[in-house]
Amino acid sequence: MHELEAKVALVVARKFTPLGMTNLLKRFGSANGVVSAAKTEINKVPKVNRQGADALAEVIQKGQHLREIEECGKHGITLLQLEDKGYPQLLKRIDDPPPLLYVRGEINEMDDLAIAIVGGRQASYYGTAQAARFARDFAVRRVTVVSGLARGIDTASHRAALEGGGRTIAVVGSGLLDIYPPENKQFADEIAENGAVISEFPLHTPGVARNFPQRNRIISGLSLGVLVVEATRKSGSLITARLAAEQGREVFALPGKVDSDLSQGPHDLIREGAHLVAEPDHVYDGLEMLRLLPEEAAPEKEDRQPQGMSPTESALWAKLQPSDGLTVDELMHKTGLAANQIASGLLTLEMKRLAKQLPGKRYVRLDA
Repeated sequence: MHELEAKVALVVARKFTPLGMTNLLKRFGSANGVVSAAKTEINKVPKVNRQGADALAEVIQKGQHLREIEECGKHGITLLQLEDKGYPQLLKRIDDPPPLLYVRGEINEMDDLAIAIVGGRQASYYGTAQAARFARDFAVRRVTVVSGLARGIDTASHRAALEGGGRTIAVVGSGLLDIYPPENKQFADEIAENGAVISEFPLHTPGVARNFPQRNRIISGLSLGVLVVEATRKSGSLITARLAAEQGREVFALPGKVDSDLSQGPHDLIREGAHLVAEPDHVYDGLEMLRLLPEEAAPEKEDRQPQGMSPTESALWAKLQPSDGLTVDELMHKTGLAANQIASGLLTLEMKRLAKQLPGKRYVRLDA
């Protein structure tokens, strides 16, 4: 049996953990060696599920591994083996790298400079705005943004990286033909055209909870460092941060409001030694490889007002904040304008896409 076929069979069997798979490959020298081994010998390997040998034999008997390979070809999905030249070098160095990656799109040498941005699914406007700000800056500097395609911070980070003209890699906790969350299926297609969507799970694996801690080691493994933006103490993002530290990667955390549950995770990380960051430059300062990026690649940071605004619009735009919403009453106090002037000015700013209304009739500024 070809090595790729044997490796796909091991993955499709779904009974071997990453560490169990690593131990099997070390013990028998190759996936083909595992497939050829006796059941009793397989069961002697540490961290190997005792049902694994039977499941593997069934997969091979039914030809499921061959159908999996055929389906990958039909959908333009590359099967990347650990020993292949194009396998990500950073990921290869972790203790339990996936022996096989399913890849839509392309992983290339540019992705050796990558930073992960992770955070909660139930993110606030502040969180998604800040994640987008960092991701856009990384993209302009040609740093690949890695995240998990989840709702909230992940989606905001991927989208901003693409808007910044950069590359992004989405690591999913499902099969590539069963994208989770389902509303991001079309977005995954867009990411694949400007980076890659990758998984270690068989094509039709649903996005169930137990998959995500496992995929988090790939997110951190692909990255020089991990930035956590908004996370409760129960968030899977903290698992990613812990794995990053174990893998010898830098951990960064963005502070938030002290009375917000979404700030508890990052604040805990900062107390435990993570880098506190408020600007993208703080991330570059913590990573020597990124400090060497040419300065001309950095985006301009001028805070100019957009042209063509009326005096009322200009006064409002100057007082509005990028992520902390203000009410009409607060704007009346800050600007001295009457309520009807503010209502009219906010309406025209929204029409010009220079302001946005948040829940609770709070308004934030959008930069041109």
